[in-house]
Amino acid sequence: MNVWAEIVFNYMKQKDLVSADSALVKAFNYAKEKNLEVPYRLKWANAEILHYHKEGEAALAEMKIVIAKIQETNNMTDLAKAQNFLAYIYLNIGKYNDCIETFLKSIELAKQNKIVSTLPESYSGLAYAYRYVGNVEEQRKQLILMADISLKENYTSYAADAYLRLGDIGMEIDSNFTYAIQQYQKCIGLRKQLNDSAAIAFTLLRLAWNHYLNKELDTALNQFFTSLEYSIPINRLTSITNAYGNIGTIYRDKKEFEKAIQYYKKSIDYSLKANDWYNLSWLYKDISDMDKNQGNYKSAYTNFVQHKRFSDSLGVSKYSKGMAEARTRYETEKKEKDLEVLTLKLEKQKYFTYGFAGLIVLVLTIGLLLFYQSKVNSKRKISEMNHKISEITQKNLRQQMNPHFIFNTLNSIQYYMYQHDKISTNNYLTKFSSLMRKTLENSQHTSIPIKDEIDALELYLQLESIRFKEKFDYKINIDEDIDTFLYKIPTMLIQPYVENAICHGLINKDEKGFLKIDMKLEQDFISCTIEDNGIGREAAQEIKKAKNGNHLSLGTKITESRLNLVNALYGNSMKIDYTDIKDNEGNPNGTRVVINIPIMT
Repeated sequence: MNVWAEIVFNYMKQKDLVSADSALVKAFNYAKEKNLEVPYRLKWANAEILHYHKEGEAALAEMKIVIAKIQETNNMTDLAKAQNFLAYIYLNIGKYNDCIETFLKSIELAKQNKIVSTLPESYSGLAYAYRYVGNVEEQRKQLILMADISLKENYTSYAADAYLRLGDIGMEIDSNFTYAIQQYQKCIGLRKQLNDSAAIAFTLLRLAWNHYLNKELDTALNQFFTSLEYSIPINRLTSITNAYGNIGTIYRDKKEFEKAIQYYKKSIDYSLKANDWYNLSWLYKDISDMDKNQGNYKSAYTNFVQHKRFSDSLGVSKYSKGMAEARTRYETEKKEKDLEVLTLKLEKQKYFTYGFAGLIVLVLTIGLLLFYQSKVNSKRKISEMNHKISEITQKNLRQQMNPHFIFNTLNSIQYYMYQHDKISTNNYLTKFSSLMRKTLENSQHTSIPIKDEIDALELYLQLESIRFKEKFDYKINIDEDIDTFLYKIPTMLIQPYVENAICHGLINKDEKGFLKIDMKLEQDFISCTIEDNGIGREAAQEIKKAKNGNHLSLGTKITESRLNLVNALYGNSMKIDYTDIKDNEGNPNGTRVVINIPIMT
């Protein structure tokens, strides 16, 4: 039975949670069939899977049983490791006092039994706990202990992580940039021993930024260039975009504007490849400010428009007034000339204009009298329908960003943290926060440009493809005739069907699946096709019943209700067709959903 436990743990190390779940079920079924006692290692594996699925209380109960069984065996090493994991469960369900107490027990146990291998993890977790309760000094103390024991026992990766986090405290909390620089330098030295190029590039960015904050521009510039020597060969896009962008900022501060533009553009090119909208936002903002300060108001306005396009923060509104002034200055001369020409034309045609204006007033007055009552009724109806759409949109928002998805996403982030992969953690967290922000922004409108819908959908697919690694590929095709900025669709229309395709069709497929999303322009509507090669609706429904019992998924039902309201409001024909795809032998081979969306602008 312990072999089954190691199989489960091995799948989890490979991030293959589907296989881990399957192996765990088989192991428990085997134990029940043979009437065997389940060993604590298998229960431990079950607790880790429950913890991954964000079932904290269930994982907690299971680990308490595991610890009780380990105490019977007198295996002190396993007991210290189990207490560490139990403490992490407390940490993630918000029981910080229990977390701290359990980590301290593990540390005391390890010291009494001279088990040094578990100490770095204990100090690391304890530092996280003190950070959450706001005790900075204890957080710093635990990280120093973590670094000391890791260096002594040659646990290089733990020591590097400790110095990185100490540097973050110096930069973010103390604003002591000299101290932060010292810690980051120690971290880089250890990362070089591990030959970890991605981590070296990331830490060099932190080091360079602190030199910049410390007004050491030339040193910061050198460190940013050094970071590129590590990130470019491994195509680490997030590190490359950050380095080039900050190099541009330094040249801007040094008044070397041509070089600044050169490196800003390099950062923009890589940011587009990485879909890094945040980076694009501040890059265009910096370029716009630089143009404005040089009196190039036309370019300043153009770049500010690009900044607004990629902006991920509502705080950019404070810059609007300055950019409006830039545009005004640029257009002043042209407007003055246009006004002179217009004045001459109006002078010649004033009698005709007065007569035409009188006619317009008369026609409008008659029209208002004839249709006043009809327009009042129409406005009332539109107001009622918009209210209903808003309510269902919010329900759809809550359904899409449901707690299960958020919990799984945060757990994936935490997994990267456990692996000490700060770059992946940052990348995953950036995409997750961008998706949350994009969804909240879009939810304020009943309809949005197709571009905004596709951007949110792309972020969602990136997160799901990372979370369900190697389970599916995807592709989004947009007809070239579709103006994604002009044409609009109801807010958050496509995502529920994509989620169904992934969660019910592709994830349950044994081999790697494929999801395709096509949007084509027809005569008077846009056809959106969501097609997967999963297990099909019938098989998915059977699995769903087995797992969830009487649970009802409301995502697509809410979306269909919204479509009915949109049809009633705008008088358009919006419909959805489902097709079960079969292979040549008549076996299920996926599902196709076609949504006909009337053209809205």
